[in-house]
Amino acid sequence: MNTRDKLIDIGEGLIRCRGYDGFSFADLARESGIRKASVHHHFATKADFGLAVLIRYGERLRALLNMFANSRSGGQALLKLIAFYREMLSDGDHLCLCVALAGDRTVLSERLHAVLAQTNAATASWIESVLLTGRKDRSISVGGDPAEEAWAILAQLQGAQLLARAAGDLTQFDVAVATLLTRLNRY
Repeated sequence: MNTRDKLIDIGEGLIRCRGYDGFSFADLARESGIRKASVHHHFATKADFGLAVLIRYGERLRALLNMFANSRSGGQALLKLIAFYREMLSDGDHLCLCVALAGDRTVLSERLHAVLAQTNAATASWIESVLLTGRKDRSISVGGDPAEEAWAILAQLQGAQLLARAAGDLTQFDVAVATLLTRLNRY
């Protein structure tokens, strides 16, 4: 793995655990075993670095969602998304990158905020397509407008992460998504 990718890996973990404003290039240098000047060689500013982390995260997230979309039903795809959001909590000390960055909205560059909004919109669009599939294959109860419901589901998943982390209890995530699970028709 090259130094740039190693820095992005380390930075993603730091952001997911501490937030965007909770780490510095000095932290990256210390954890990667390189000098701070070397971090600046790869990323001129923290905004450039944050953007690189989020762009890579978004690419990986889209690839994962595409894999989930190949599930046998819309309900199965949604279950995989719910499991992904729970898994991203790790031991309860991490958040998905989008949730972690949203908490630091006031310190994000406009470009970083725009990419965050695009990443969330792409996820909501994917959820909408899963809801449409689930309505068609009867694996998900969809009562309203799938686009609106998709945003509500995304908010529920992201909010469930915040509740679980704040409580220091992963079961809070399960409680928060319980109503979502009741919408799945398992046969």
